[in-house]
Amino acid sequence: QWPLDDIPFSSSGSILLGSPIGSDDFVSDECLRIVKQGEVFLSKVQGVRHMQSALLLLRYCGTSKVNHLLRVVPPALVRNAARLHDRLVLDSFQSIIGCQLFSLQQRQLRLKISQGGFGLTSAVAIAPCAFVGSWAASLASLPSRMVNFPTYPEVSFDSSTTTVQQIKGIFEGFQGIDDIGSIDNLAGSAVKLQKRLSSHLSESQLSSLLADADRNAQARLRSAGAPEAGAWLDTVPWSKDVSFSNAEFQTAVCLRLGLDVPMLRELHRCTCGKVLGSDGYHAVACPKDGGGIRRHDSVQRVWYAMLKSVGFRCDDFKDGKKLLLDISLVHPEVESFLPSCAAVAGFAANRRDNIKKKDHGSPWQVEPDCARPVSGRRPPPFV
Repeated sequence: QWPLDDIPFSSSGSILLGSPIGSDDFVSDECLRIVKQGEVFLSKVQGVRHMQSALLLLRYCGTSKVNHLLRVVPPALVRNAARLHDRLVLDSFQSIIGCQLFSLQQRQLRLKISQGGFGLTSAVAIAPCAFVGSWAASLASLPSRMVNFPTYPEVSFDSSTTTVQQIKGIFEGFQGIDDIGSIDNLAGSAVKLQKRLSSHLSESQLSSLLADADRNAQARLRSAGAPEAGAWLDTVPWSKDVSFSNAEFQTAVCLRLGLDVPMLRELHRCTCGKVLGSDGYHAVACPKDGGGIRRHDSVQRVWYAMLKSVGFRCDDFKDGKKLLLDISLVHPEVESFLPSCAAVAGFAANRRDNIKKKDHGSPWQVEPDCARPVSGRRPPPFV
């Protein structure tokens, strides 16, 4: 007897609190139907004219459309829907940026921003983590909830369960996974289990991608995964000061992914006479016409303005002998640094930082105007 008259029910199954419950075919078909409904939203995101805003909408609103399904439906039954969702998200990203991604770039896309990716997590990859995490989180309350159902079958979750085997295969070697078949062990590790499993999966994905990438791609990935290197992807364009033009944003995305920069495809030679190349490397590194100096000075002026706006003293000594603040711009794929940059995150930046310290002496800590004496022999500090 079906006690909830207001909920549609058929012999195949029903939707309860947004979760398809019933036969395997019914659940799988309903998951596909729900994902296809999300195509309308993704198509509208693709129509947003501002790339920076569109990508934020895709990451924060588009990729989360299947989160509930992943947590309540076994991975085997949600797999087809998850594959469709991943394809739709990839198509949306390519439509927004206006570039086609190859295999390595598609894998980088799925990494966390802090790992050099774009945070567009694969639903297929994360499904086992989400389901087991949700199951474990609800496990502690099941006995009290089931006490009124004496005929309900005994809860069992032994090591032969398909989902457990699937999890073990993906997270082989992860602490605690060997004993995941035990209800007691699983319940004891239920706190943030999904987050811990997902973090382990992300690390495995990054290691696999680095192993398959060439040396230039390794250096680029490690640089893109440095602290705050992806902060621009999280920036909300609430004013013109933090808003990219579409050309700027597209170029930044292509450089992060190692794709050809569209605006450089029609330019064959640099003003220095060398082949420009559409990968953007020569355009960034060429010293001709003072391009590097202009970029250096423009970034430096931004830092001056920001520090002054919060009360720090940032005097620019134009004789070039003393600087309160100095910066370095260095490409992680520069040939002399490439072997080390491919193996060590932040090598080029740290190397340039050490060179600056030798040029200026030991750095002083920057202090507000009100906290440091105006006169005295102490040299001005620099950052």
